[in-house]
Amino acid sequence: MTAPPTAPTDEPGRSDPVADPLYPRFGNPDLDVLSYQLALGWTPTTRSLSGRATLRIRAVRAASTLTLDFADSYRLDGVQVDGLTAPADQRDDDLRVTAAVTADQVVTLVVAYHGRPESVPMPSGRGDFTEGLGLRAAADGEAWTMQEPYGGFTWYPVNDQPSDEAIYDIAVTVPTGWAAVANGALTSTQQDGSHVTYRWQSDAPVASYLATLAVGRYTKLTDTGPRGLPITYWLRTGRDEAFAPAVRDTPELLAWLEERFGPYPFDSAGVVLVDSASAMETQQMVTYGARLSRATGSGPDLDLVREILLHEYAHQWFGNAVTPTDWTGLWLNEGWAMYAEWLWTVDQGWQTDADWVARARRVDANTRPEAGPPGHPKPDHFGESNVYLGPALMLHLIRQRVGDKAFFAMARDWVQTQKHEQVDRAAFIAFANRHTGVDLTNLISEWLDSPTTPR
Repeated sequence: MTAPPTAPTDEPGRSDPVADPLYPRFGNPDLDVLSYQLALGWTPTTRSLSGRATLRIRAVRAASTLTLDFADSYRLDGVQVDGLTAPADQRDDDLRVTAAVTADQVVTLVVAYHGRPESVPMPSGRGDFTEGLGLRAAADGEAWTMQEPYGGFTWYPVNDQPSDEAIYDIAVTVPTGWAAVANGALTSTQQDGSHVTYRWQSDAPVASYLATLAVGRYTKLTDTGPRGLPITYWLRTGRDEAFAPAVRDTPELLAWLEERFGPYPFDSAGVVLVDSASAMETQQMVTYGARLSRATGSGPDLDLVREILLHEYAHQWFGNAVTPTDWTGLWLNEGWAMYAEWLWTVDQGWQTDADWVARARRVDANTRPEAGPPGHPKPDHFGESNVYLGPALMLHLIRQRVGDKAFFAMARDWVQTQKHEQVDRAAFIAFANRHTGVDLTNLISEWLDSPTTPR
């Protein structure tokens, strides 16, 4: 009898999952999903989704059951493990598949399903996610997703935690005249009668919260970024044309970021517009809510659109290329992206460093008591100002302490030497101390742990 297959230690998509302390109900640290192959069908008239999900899974340790996050609003049409039918049940948005596995064994799980998506509430007081998390369908049949800190389970079976990154291959079939946008690069568009299938592939590992899906009637625009980077923009036909001048500034925004943080870390970039009041740094394809932008007499505030895009693009370096191991590390994403946005607005002449520091300190002082310090955010205050402004102020103090040259060298190497890795606070402190030659431990710890804004 041959031994069960194991995953090579350097295989793309291999991770070392950990239990998330803020949202332990989501994710399973006993499993490491190496890849997701999703064959989806969307029917706008009924706002229903059908799917066949093929997952390559490495068992981190021996188990008798494969447990994944998956909404129980879907009906299972069949489950197989390594080609054999396997017993499965759904309960409390968990999918439990009976299959005995040994440590480091790799199995292929196939789940066929259908149903209507239902979004779930965001664990936060933010006002821009009233529509909830996950895949949501509009009355006109459009659908889109934003899913931080979780929500991937509302459209496919998933290990819904940041520490388990995987390779994605997503094919979506829609009626002719509709388009489907997802992560990575569009590798094919295949017409079959009255339907068309869009296939998207990402060669770089993706955390589940950074996956995206948008279905609508889109106009596709193309562009070229730094070093020949292919860029696509997806604007809803007849609705988003006014956003084009801002989104088409993407090459300049990416060039500005590259000057400070090194080469863009992926092989494609893009923006997809949806009917939302928020934006999300979904990997290689930013999801931008058209309702987020303030209206002016001639349309959306294009300067605000550019600023938000700059922030979301900064996340491609900070959060997407280098991902926190769990949600207590959200400050690693938002602090860096907020600081990049700060630097950009100062560079545009819209404000001074002193202006930004004064405002950030005021907001941080008001937010910490309610939402918690950045390093210990409260679970019901996800993604609030405490993980943005305090960490950005901390980075500014580090820059003042070590100087511009050492600071930006550290920032570049933090990303470029750790691409596709999961990191935590200890890793950042060790890296910053080693790279700058300055002991920053107390400074970083004070800003991340203090219940009030440090002086």
